[in-house]
Amino acid sequence: MLTANTPMITGCPLLVGPTVINRTQIEFYCDVATNVTDPRARFNVSFLFNFEVDAGVPVQVLDITNLRATLHERYLAGRLNKAVK
Repeated sequence: MLTANTPMITGCPLLVGPTVINRTQIEFYCDVATNVTDPRARFNVSFLFNFEVDAGVPVQVLDITNLRATLHERYLAGRLNKAVK
């Protein structure tokens, strides 16, 4: 539920990737944009597969010092042919 104290994002989250790490791993990222400067602000990020939350992929909590969530390849096993959102 949104309240007056809920931090707001300034646009749609941006899915970035895939990115190859050290030629051995793949990661996707979700970048969140905000104008919030309150250090207490937090953003919950869930990666969706076919527009559904997957209980096997943890929710990431971001703060204003780190506005990028990471989806590591280990969470992609068993999720081939699904759209990542």
